Amino acid sequence: MSTADPLSLLREFTISNKPVSLLDAGGQTVSNISDAKTIQFSETTKAFPRDAATNFKKTNAADNETYTLETLIFLVQNAQLDNSAYFKECRARGIEHVSIVDRRKILDYLTGKVDQSPNVVSVSKQEKRSHQDVVMEETSTKKQRVTPLKSDDSIKLVKEVLAREREITTRSTVLKGTKNFTHAINLAKQLVLGKEVPTPSSSSAGRSHAAQKSAQPGSSGQKPANAANNIKPTAKSAITSKGSKLSSKDKIPLIIVPAAPTAKFTLYNIKKFLEDQTYVDSQVLREEGLKKPERVTVERKKANGQIVPYHIVDSVSQFKQTDWNRVCCVFVAGQLWQFKGWKWEKPVELFSNVKGFYPKWNSDQVNAPASEWAITELNIHRSKRHMDRATVSQFWDALDSYNATHKPYLNF
Repeated sequence: MSTADPLSLLREFTISNKPVSLLDAGGQTVSNISDAKTIQFSETTKAFPRDAATNFKKTNAADNETYTLETLIFLVQNAQLDNSAYFKECRARGIEHVSIVDRRKILDYLTGKVDQSPNVVSVSKQEKRSHQDVVMEETSTKKQRVTPLKSDDSIKLVKEVLAREREITTRSTVLKGTKNFTHAINLAKQLVLGKEVPTPSSSSAGRSHAAQKSAQPGSSGQKPANAANNIKPTAKSAITSKGSKLSSKDKIPLIIVPAAPTAKFTLYNIKKFLEDQTYVDSQVLREEGLKKPERVTVERKKANGQIVPYHIVDSVSQFKQTDWNRVCCVFVAGQLWQFKGWKWEKPVELFSNVKGFYPKWNSDQVNAPASEWAITELNIHRSKRHMDRATVSQFWDALDSYNATHKPYLNF
């Protein structure tokens, strides 16, 4: 290595699959980068502050701003996550995320897929730019210390300039919109909660929305359609009626896992994964003498402190119609024989009525016939157990979104 800058060191360690040392204020090793104060690559190199600037420039960033060391390390550690889950983990850890534009560029460079990147600036250029920034800052400070002008003409000229100034839109002011979202809120209440709300035509918010629509170019000036125009009235009333007739037991969500002992999730390990957020191979638990239960109850603790039960089974032989109404998702093993004897044996019908998840190692591909099904991949890391938490969070987010749209009568 010609230089010992943090970006070059991180690239060398990532290509060689060497672990970096995350140290806290006392010099002790920690597992989470959010708990670290410094980062050390080897005993022969100096320790860098975790927020040390690197030579990787942000695309379209002002003043050639670069990413910090902690941001790049956290991206490498969570490279298997999709953008949504990755952004969520960054917010939870308080770490700046890499933009979608730069994500693939950084991973390709750090893993050695490419030898060069236009976003990587040399150390000498970065130091020169930093020096220029300091000079510009000092110059700006000196300008602010200039004594007020005494000339009447000069003061008049300054006032004219100030009068012509206008405030540029910032990322804060751009969020202060003036649009009315009452229509969308009412729609959500009707479809998700089954509540009856005033129609837009009879509310002031709806009249405002209609006025905005008629003022737009090309608008016909007609009143907005009913809030539930995207769903057939018969389907909506059927869902609402179904929820009102179910008992509290029949509202408990039901999850089906494969009965095959080689599946990623079975009744042996699904509870530990969803409750403890840790993946343990089913075969290991079987060898330890654990007996397979007939049914598992997972108690999900939500962010607001509420505990919601989920029933999990691997057999549908004793299912009633009310049980099928409770099925919200299925973990698939990838073979058609798993659905034999089910109410919906064909994958097209099955995944039109329930949410499908395909758990797999993050390095594996989805093979046929599962690759043709309408299912969601659930990626699990083979050895990094600290990443299981993000996978569980991704699972609950996807399932909550599905239930809110298709099975709002369940308690989830």
